[in-house]
Amino acid sequence: MMESAIAAGQKLQALAGARSRQGLFLTVTLSTRRVDDWRQFAPTFLNSEFNRIIKERGGDKEEKHILASYLDQILDVFQYDVANRTQGLALFADGEPELLERIELPFPLINRVVLEPHPYVRPLVHALELMEPFIIARVTRDESSLFVVNAWGVASEDDLSGPWLKSSDRETGELSIKREYASARQDTLVELHFKDVAAALGKLLENSGARRVVLAAQHDIAVAFRKQVPQSVAVKIVAEMPFDAVASPGQMLAPARLALESGRHRELAEFADRISENLGAGGRAAAGFDDVMAALQRHQVQTLLVDRNYRPSGWHCAECDWVGLTGPAQCPLCGGSPVPIHDAVGELVRLAIIQNASVEVAEDLTTLTDLGGVAAVLRYA
Repeated sequence: MMESAIAAGQKLQALAGARSRQGLFLTVTLSTRRVDDWRQFAPTFLNSEFNRIIKERGGDKEEKHILASYLDQILDVFQYDVANRTQGLALFADGEPELLERIELPFPLINRVVLEPHPYVRPLVHALELMEPFIIARVTRDESSLFVVNAWGVASEDDLSGPWLKSSDRETGELSIKREYASARQDTLVELHFKDVAAALGKLLENSGARRVVLAAQHDIAVAFRKQVPQSVAVKIVAEMPFDAVASPGQMLAPARLALESGRHRELAEFADRISENLGAGGRAAAGFDDVMAALQRHQVQTLLVDRNYRPSGWHCAECDWVGLTGPAQCPLCGGSPVPIHDAVGELVRLAIIQNASVEVAEDLTTLTDLGGVAAVLRYA
């Protein structure tokens, strides 16, 4: 079944805090874009990767038998149908049938097999950013539309017309004279329409869960409209796109997504700059793996910012959730035995989710690279 952003988010939260009685989770992510061959490719890929991981781990015969049962659970899922629009499949198993989790997504995932103490949830975090709904506000002087867009396309549409002024006439009855007033482009009517659209946009942001807006309007109209928008709504308009009077909602999607991505990139670049400015004693920011890990241990992180491509291997203590880039003989916090993990930043992401911190994923941010690939805004200094 294809997941909604809300359903996938709920599963992400549960998986981030999951504990296995066996101490290990098997995480599998797959691209199912090629419906005709992924079922043939996947078992071969999984068996090959799984055997490689087991060989590297070593372990006794009993453990290998238990871990092989995880793989069998995953392989059984391939017997079921996926939704027609599914392009990515995420699977999580720990040997307990009731904890086998299957998540279908509308875009491909990297083919990956991970066997570690916790579910590898970082790919889902990235996926949820792509699934996050946004709003296209298509604004003119007298007729405007608001579109909620999710990962699959336009989910809803609200049309808003300007004021309909009425006049009574004994011969013709009540007649709309909207056209006469609209053609005159009276400033007071235009401003009233913009205020109505701004109010509707604010309510739609609240009800839809969208955090960002793309404004589709002629430049002079966009400038005038922004003047009527409350600041709480204005900060969520992250991009503009050219107005096309004849474009259908479907035809607007591609340029709107490009504008959104560009706006989001600028937003995160400014966010990284603010983190950089607030580093140091008394500042509400942390940068670099060790400092961010220390802040997470204090439950201090409000928003975590990570570079999508920064995936250093590291070590993890399953007893106390300590994570480090180097492997000490004993956990520095509890004395446990750290185990190797393929993505130490992925563990920081998981811990942030457990602590209800926000997670933002960025690419190609010079400031974030200078900060060490991972940084955070803190709840308190």
